[in-house]
Amino acid sequence: MKKAVFGLLFLGFTSLAFSQEPKNEAQEVALEGVTVTSPNFTYLNSVQDKNTPANVKVLERKAASFDLKESPIYNRIDEAYEIFFSNSKGRIVATYDNDGKILSAFEKFGDVVLPVPVRNTIFEEYPDWKVNSNAYAVTYYRDKGVKKTYHFQISKNDRKRNLKLTLKGWK
Repeated sequence: MKKAVFGLLFLGFTSLAFSQEPKNEAQEVALEGVTVTSPNFTYLNSVQDKNTPANVKVLERKAASFDLKESPIYNRIDEAYEIFFSNSKGRIVATYDNDGKILSAFEKFGDVVLPVPVRNTIFEEYPDWKVNSNAYAVTYYRDKGVKKTYHFQISKNDRKRNLKLTLKGWK
């Protein structure tokens, strides 16, 4: 009886050890073309470019990827929803339509790294002046486009000036 039980156990373990044959062939799976885009891709394309400061891009991406329909304030009745986003450097007030697309956004950030063209323009026009503070403001309307402005204060000795500048020149 012992021999029969051990024989069956041995036979059972042996059959489990070779139950699957390894195949060295990789199978290719073809996927249909799927394009994933954000409903706010237009917003991101409008407000971001190579000169946009990194900390601004982070908050703009957060606003663009916000899923309104998963929000507790979404009720399918209102035509527009105003959502606030903020971090330690700035804030965005975005207005979304019923489909979750950004209709308008007002952005303001302080102490941003000024882009090279803006810095060069300041220091060419005001040599030996020092930039005390700066702010970056963006106004976006889906129908009208985007307006980006840098506000800053410069000083030299006891004199101070408040200036506005865009990437295209003085405001």
